This record gives sequence, structure tokens and C-alpha cells, in this order.
Amino acid sequence: MFTQISWTDYLLAVSILLAIYYLFVGVRYFSSDLIALLTGKRKRTLKPSGYPQNEPLQNETSEDISVTTDEDTDDEFAEVEHLIEKVKAMIADALGKQLVKEEFRHYLRLVLKEFPSIKTSVLRPSVNELIVSECEKQGIGAFNEEEVDALWSEER
Repeated sequence: MFTQISWTDYLLAVSILLAIYYLFVGVRYFSSDLIALLTGKRKRTLKPSGYPQNEPLQNETSEDISVTTDEDTDDEFAEVEHLIEKVKAMIADALGKQLVKEEFRHYLRLVLKEFPSIKTSVLRPSVNELIVSECEKQGIGAFNEEEVDALWSEER
């Protein structure tokens, strides 16, 4: 009887049964998480497993250095993601309205002014680079990174 079942048939049957089992477990216990993940309402986050999740890292040699917690970093990343979404929408809007460089500069300055915490963030150069690359990708060669960096501090 067992000689009539080939290894490929056996592995196929086990794979199908495992897929059905994990599908059942996923639907039964994690349905709300799966729906949120599949609809894009929640992003996948990977946390390092080597550190305790609720305690900030302690620096034993120097107590003057402030340690950023995971929540601060998550808030900062969330704000950067929100800024990126606004910048992409602003670039698409500027393309539709066919703004000249000075109008586009003023529009971008207004958007950047809405995010004062990123102005002092270590992620600011990355945001500047992303803005320049998005402009170039959309065919607006309006800025280089130094010009975008100057927009953060310009007052008007």
C-alpha cells in the first residue's frame, strides 16, 4: 500500500494540509490583523529581537546622552511617511497646475513648514534627497539637495 504513494504525492499532500491549517489559524485568530495588513491600513514592522521591547537602552558610560525610545523613533518615522505622502501629492498637484519654479518653491516651503520636528531630525537629509528624486522622476528638475535644504529654514 505505501509503495503506491510517491514522494512527490506525499509532499504535495502535506503541503496542501499545512497550507489549509495555517490558513485556518490565520483566519481564526488573526483575521483583523490580516485584513488591516492586506488593505494597507497597517504597515509591517519588524522589531529587533535581541532587546527588551518595553525598556529603553541604557548607556552605562555616560548619563548625559539621551536615548531615543522606540516610540519616539516610530513617531518620527510616521511623521516622515506622512510628509512623503504630502510631498508626492503636492508634486502631482503642481504637475497638474503647471506651476513655475518660484510657485512650486513656495508651495513646497509651505508643506515643509507643517513638519517642524523633521527640520531638526537626522532624517532630514534623506527627506531632502527623496524630494529631489521625486521631482526628477516626475520631470520637474527644479531643485538640488542644497536648495531643498534651504527651504526648511526660509521664512516668508
